[in-house]
Amino acid sequence: MTGEAWLGDVARAARALGTRSPEDLARIAALLGMGGSPAEPAPTGREEAAPDAPAWQAPAQEEDAGRPRPDTDQSVFGRRDEPARSGTVTVLVPVDERSRPAHSWTTPSLPRPRGRGEAAQRPPHLPLLAPRSTAALLTMVLSRVTPEGELDVDRATEELARARPLTAIPRRPLPTLRYGVQILADTSGAMEPFARDVEDVISHVRALAGVAGTQVLRFADVPSRGAGPGARATWQRPYRPPRPGVRVLILSDLGAGGPALNPWRATEQEWRTTIDTIRQRGCEPVALVPLPERYLPRWARGLLPMLTWDRGTTVGKALGARR
Repeated sequence: MTGEAWLGDVARAARALGTRSPEDLARIAALLGMGGSPAEPAPTGREEAAPDAPAWQAPAQEEDAGRPRPDTDQSVFGRRDEPARSGTVTVLVPVDERSRPAHSWTTPSLPRPRGRGEAAQRPPHLPLLAPRSTAALLTMVLSRVTPEGELDVDRATEELARARPLTAIPRRPLPTLRYGVQILADTSGAMEPFARDVEDVISHVRALAGVAGTQVLRFADVPSRGAGPGARATWQRPYRPPRPGVRVLILSDLGAGGPALNPWRATEQEWRTTIDTIRQRGCEPVALVPLPERYLPRWARGLLPMLTWDRGTTVGKALGARR
């Protein structure tokens, strides 16, 4: 027999032999090398053994002090003062119980999850346009230059020196937003990541041109499919441009962003039709596109002024896009 015997071996042997008494368990443990040497069969003679005496008995030997004895150690083989009953199971009591050592984690634990009634804290908004130059940039993009500034002294002096009558008072050019602004805000899936930036630009334009001078129309993919100030069910189709002289600001990717297999992507012809409709009304469109310059649609570069919607956009670039 190789290896070391355990209590499970004693239990399996007792089950195979069909025995449950503590005496038989002690004998089985002795035969397996637990608690003493195996017992030898009793010698045959004329004297008959008592009816209650066992058929064989292990000789008394000197055992190890450290090894538990099956007939005395109650912690391993149960209590001996209780008689064995049929149908009962002997409960094994563990000798020793050790607590699990504490483990120190090297990574901090995750934050406590919020409850159902607690609202999630929104991260701080970082707008695409630089906050310090947003007002100047939008004024440069949306203003309309009119001869309503201060008196142009140099031009008036030149006309008088040539003995020409002043039929009109010459004035310097002045950018103004008094004609109003119409904002076309794209609400398609491609513009969903920039929803907070769209609302940020709308609030800035209202602060510059006034609430009464700002009209906001929302659309999906292209305005020619329908646009309106409220829910999609209230959008008008086809899109109607504003009155003549109003600047039209388009907040969209012009069909250049979003998934490549988007079935609702606006086509070039749809945007050309929309921009032609705006110009025929006597208005000038300008687009803020949240894409780098290399991703701007080529067909739109000569069709309308476009400006990259990014932190690197300056007032100088806005002036260059207007020309």
